[in-house]
Amino acid sequence: MKPTTAQQVNTLLYYLQTKQTPPFEILFWENLQKIDFDYSANSLQQLSRFFAAMAKRHIQLPQLLAHQSGQALIVALAAYIADYLAKTTGQAIAWYDYDRMSAQLARQNKYPAQSQLPANFYASLTARIGHKVYCQPLKLLPDLLQGKDVLPQFIAQMTQTLYQQSQVNLLQSPEAVCQGYLAKVKTGKLQDDAIAFSTYLAAVNFDYSRDSLVQIDEALSAIQQAFGFTQADYLDFLQDASRQAFCYLLGFYIGVTSSRLANAPVRWVSFAQMYDSLGEAFAECIEHSFVLLFEDCYRTPMLVVTNRLFGLASNFPTTAAEFADIVQRQNAGHLAVYPYQDAVSATADLPAPWTSAMQAAGALVASVLSRLSQGEPILPCVYQAHSSDNTGGELTAFNPSNIALLSLSDTDLDTDIDKNTNIETDTDTLIDSLYQTLHQNPQLATIIVGCFDSYTNLPMGRTEGIVIEIWVYENPRLQLQLVLPYQSANDWHSLKIYPLVSHQNGAQTALTSEQITALTTHFYQALLSTPSTQNTAVKTLWQDAYVNQLDSWVLPPKDQRIQQQNAQLVTHFDFALLPILDNQPNVNMAAFDYTSIDWRGFDLAKHILQASHHEQGYLQVYVSDNLIKDELYRQVEATEDLYRYGKVVWGVVIKSDAALTEPMSEKERDKPFTNHRVSCADILFDPSGQARVEDLQAKASQLMDAIGTVNQPSNATPDVAFYQLHCQDDTSRAFNLAYPASIAATNYRITTSWIWRRHLPNGMLSNSVVPIIIHTHAYQNKAEQGEIMVLPSQLWDKAYYHYWLSLAYEQFGQDYDLLPYIHWQQKYAQDSTDAATQKRLWPKFKPNRATNRAPSREQSSAIGLMSDKLENPMSVTAKQQGSVQQAAVQQAAIQQTTEQKLADVQPTLQPSTESLTQTAQTPKPTPPSSLSNELTQQLMNDKLRLQTQLSTKDTAKDKKLLVIAIGGVFVLIIMVILVKLMR
Repeated sequence: MKPTTAQQVNTLLYYLQTKQTPPFEILFWENLQKIDFDYSANSLQQLSRFFAAMAKRHIQLPQLLAHQSGQALIVALAAYIADYLAKTTGQAIAWYDYDRMSAQLARQNKYPAQSQLPANFYASLTARIGHKVYCQPLKLLPDLLQGKDVLPQFIAQMTQTLYQQSQVNLLQSPEAVCQGYLAKVKTGKLQDDAIAFSTYLAAVNFDYSRDSLVQIDEALSAIQQAFGFTQADYLDFLQDASRQAFCYLLGFYIGVTSSRLANAPVRWVSFAQMYDSLGEAFAECIEHSFVLLFEDCYRTPMLVVTNRLFGLASNFPTTAAEFADIVQRQNAGHLAVYPYQDAVSATADLPAPWTSAMQAAGALVASVLSRLSQGEPILPCVYQAHSSDNTGGELTAFNPSNIALLSLSDTDLDTDIDKNTNIETDTDTLIDSLYQTLHQNPQLATIIVGCFDSYTNLPMGRTEGIVIEIWVYENPRLQLQLVLPYQSANDWHSLKIYPLVSHQNGAQTALTSEQITALTTHFYQALLSTPSTQNTAVKTLWQDAYVNQLDSWVLPPKDQRIQQQNAQLVTHFDFALLPILDNQPNVNMAAFDYTSIDWRGFDLAKHILQASHHEQGYLQVYVSDNLIKDELYRQVEATEDLYRYGKVVWGVVIKSDAALTEPMSEKERDKPFTNHRVSCADILFDPSGQARVEDLQAKASQLMDAIGTVNQPSNATPDVAFYQLHCQDDTSRAFNLAYPASIAATNYRITTSWIWRRHLPNGMLSNSVVPIIIHTHAYQNKAEQGEIMVLPSQLWDKAYYHYWLSLAYEQFGQDYDLLPYIHWQQKYAQDSTDAATQKRLWPKFKPNRATNRAPSREQSSAIGLMSDKLENPMSVTAKQQGSVQQAAVQQAAIQQTTEQKLADVQPTLQPSTESLTQTAQTPKPTPPSSLSNELTQQLMNDKLRLQTQLSTKDTAKDKKLLVIAIGGVFVLIIMVILVKLMR
């Protein structure tokens, strides 16, 4: 088996550090042994002198690459430079060769239209340092081999970049902010120089012990003595962002350490959450930015820091150790942890129904973990066991088919799992239903076991957890609640599953600790001995994810195995380096002429109105649970209005989720309604639709360059800093955000759009330029009109549709066109959906009426409404008619397009006098009952106005002139008569 890139690199680094002779040849090995590769500043100076010595001997890259030993030399030295950055900044490092890096970029590329990683020597080795910074150290070698002292500057710039990328976004959830700061000390030492007074904290061992709190107190005392802070310095102190970060870091650490020492379950909450509960009595200050919430009180550990430095509150602790002691005395918890122990049997004598209940609970949670391992949501579920008359009153054996997923539409707990997976759920209602079943036991079951996904408070903070309720109704009765905590995969680790915990004390359960330990032993045994296919998935998940202690920073077994595998030494060097110069011609496709498509003449409403039944199904989008919880749900609510009154313009993708640049999986393609992932992109557009695509692309590039060149948000202009913070938070959404005026004065807008992948030609972003639907009045800069959506690709210009597919073919060797699959599904009714899925499809369509007959006002609408909240989407009819008049003026400006529209409308629409009368009347406040009728009325009104404007014979004008002439004659006759009478 060929060694991995990480194994080969780590082998080279191992021999550099230990100075042991490697089993393969490395050029100039004797000279390398004189360098101390100990990750000190001195090692970099020695390395610079080594390169300078080679430069004097005119040794260049081609000479080194000509031999295997020379290749080993340059890879080893380049790897040390990147590893130095990782070690000195406390960041993790991952190694990529060209193929792996190309695949990584394909997943994360924010500019889908840009070319792939250039296939040259410098891209042969890439290091990912931290989670967002990529480094190609081979690029340094040409300058170093010319004797240039570029290493110190490179290290300084990269260090600053790493510190910048590790900044914590305070707009995240309080728990995420806490994790971000504590990640800076996860190794036990603070290695972030961007934190103020980092040198004073260098001696602190951040191991969550009471001694570490004493060391923090000593560091705070040293700072106070060195700077002599008084209360008068407090406000100036907080003006510096690095000092704020200092307070946040120590505040979070003191709070978590105190709760862990007291075994007290806690969670972090923000000032806004506390203000909502306490009102104006809770003042806004840095000490109240993040508050530690206990079961019966809250505490502000950040005040310990500022109180120590400035003496703000005489009645508050001035040391972290004193704060921890108070928490220990007043908030000590009774959380019990029951870890899994392999090959251990229960020793306590338990009643048989209790044992059966725990076995049922283990099997039930196994089914839940099986769904978790497949990336599916955890739904509340329940299992009921009854005594069987045929077995002398004994409990029936566990049957997985009796597991029922709770749903709002079926209070009797339908047992068809697959049918319930897509039913709209309200978690709180379902949990209430579960507890109602537990308390009432309507089916007189002997055992009821239920579980649901929730959050649980632990001494280390709040995390996700599976709550398990085990109730036995026969004497001796049992009512036991356990929680199986877990942490979803994040930037620091993959999925982790923690041991069972119980928040109940002995008085609540009437059980001894030995009894609960025995019960959990039966639970673990049943969990890992589930039948057949589930057993394999659950065992694999358990082996990869289970950790035996409540610790946020312990690595799960899967990550530990990867580390151990990467640390394995290899016996030969076989790393593939690309040539320095790539002589292959760079053949790119000709650019598309976007000016050939004028969306201003595109009648979106007509296409929607005339869509067939299958086309209507294609136009709909599926709303998953994850999307309902997302702020992008407002885009779904706006879909109906966008289809009715929106207009189409060009948009340019600024950044997008990595998944959108990859081909869809077969499951996503064939079963689109099982995909729960919310994929979105930031799109730049001109609300007027007049901007050139090239200008939009240039502005998007300028914006990303501005974000990339700013060291910190505080150093940027406010508008650029705001968007930079938005980009750093994957959960942040922007709607109708003005393009930063500090970059360019334009009327462009930026909106985050959820992308329904079936609306793209091949389900992915093959190009950064997409036609989008925007609100007609989006230029008014109203946030409520900031929603946009990608124009469904079946409505695209054919030339651009095929160009989009050709870009995918150039990149992947396939175009991944979805149209054949969609047509096949429509032809064989594979796109039919059940009632549960129909509830999730937006907007609602009904079959079109016959084209040779104008629908009456009493007929149902073509597009229905999804909820009561959208029952009156057109509450102001006057606004609609104003939009119609504006559309008529725009249509009149393009005569050729207008004549084509009139030709399309003429066979089916016959205007009547009644229609004209209704148009002239004052608008009624109630909306039309039918979209078909409304669009028909609009088209008739447009037709009449346009016929009047474009007609070569103005009959109305002739009639007016005739009336004027006759009136003039009458006036003349009367004047003549009056003159004669006067005489």
